[in-house]
Amino acid sequence: MANFSDCGKHCSHAYCNQQDLLPFECDACGKAYCSQHFSYAAHDCPKGRAATDRRVIVCPLCSAPVPLAHGEDENEVWERHATSGNCIPKEAAKPNRCPVKGCKEKLTFSNSCNCGTCGMKVCLKHRFEDQHDCRPRPSLKRNGNDLLRQFAQLVKVS
Repeated sequence: MANFSDCGKHCSHAYCNQQDLLPFECDACGKAYCSQHFSYAAHDCPKGRAATDRRVIVCPLCSAPVPLAHGEDENEVWERHATSGNCIPKEAAKPNRCPVKGCKEKLTFSNSCNCGTCGMKVCLKHRFEDQHDCRPRPSLKRNGNDLLRQFAQLVKVS
């Protein structure tokens, strides 16, 4: 029979010392522990949660993440942030509305469409050309051809 005494590690807990084939390594103190003592509380880790605790609060005014140190009060940290001058409140974005006069419909992804003729974003009630102020946009191809002709004339002259 095989002897597995050289495999694995012994639990670093003072009263356990159990040999474990797949021990857990504490990410705070770096010692090896068995499955019963791997948590910070179970092995009374001196660094414990403070070493790995990375918490933030989100400022309700500017939506910026504010780091929260271990044991700090959230309200005190937020007050300090709000009075520091780094907190610049963002204005709430107004929802896009249908540009047709008298229509108050909010435009969302599912209830809006772009007119193929004028390119205007309108609600579904006004999606047809006769329902909104539809003016065909100038042709980009025609404008581009005009620019190319003008450029060709400039090149010939010089």
